[in-house]
Amino acid sequence: MMSTVGRGRALVDDPVARLLVKDAHSHMYKWPASFAGYRANVTLNENGRIWTGSVRLVPRKDTTVELHGADPALQEWVRERLWTQGMHLAHSDFDEGDGKYVLSFDPEEDPDVLHPRGRRVLLTGGRLESWYRVRDHRYTQIGRLTPMTERRVNTIERYDQAPDGRQYSSHYVMTYFSLDGQSVIGMESYVNDYSEVDGIWMPLRRCVSFGDKGAVKTRVIELSQQEVL
Repeated sequence: MMSTVGRGRALVDDPVARLLVKDAHSHMYKWPASFAGYRANVTLNENGRIWTGSVRLVPRKDTTVELHGADPALQEWVRERLWTQGMHLAHSDFDEGDGKYVLSFDPEEDPDVLHPRGRRVLLTGGRLESWYRVRDHRYTQIGRLTPMTERRVNTIERYDQAPDGRQYSSHYVMTYFSLDGQSVIGMESYVNDYSEVDGIWMPLRRCVSFGDKGAVKTRVIELSQQEVL
């Protein structure tokens, strides 16, 4: 039986927590293992200002974005959002991902006090300090701590259903915290739309809203003429 140390105490792999996360993983839509990626035209609309270009994405390997007339920082912002989305959609086996870690319920939570987003499961032993909340076969919150950079929580507000019956997150909110976890330093709202191309559920539109210099900025990434590689 796997065990590790977390929060000053030994954590032992919990079969109930493991089954909860494995079940949620099985309900999430993922691209087939054979999917080599896509290319598409891309349009970025930032508060009414528009740039056009192209994107080519190979899951877990490379994402290239060219936006005509956009400055490098804006182009990189679009590339990162599409790359991250591709990472979430890329095929993954549970045993080769989250299944490699010690999975246990948070020992500091009272199991008799039901959190509205479900019990928290800690993932211990990886590069990142991570946890999930799971309810009704779905991830409802995902927490990550990247060493020396940021602490973030992804709160998933809505799922939709892909044609094969699995689920994909269509609306979620990212909250960023200071490293000590005491201060909120940023929030981003994501709304995602998809379309079916050659039997693959493909990104169609990402609407991202976030605070910037005293205002709420909205950027919409739209893909068209998607082609499976």
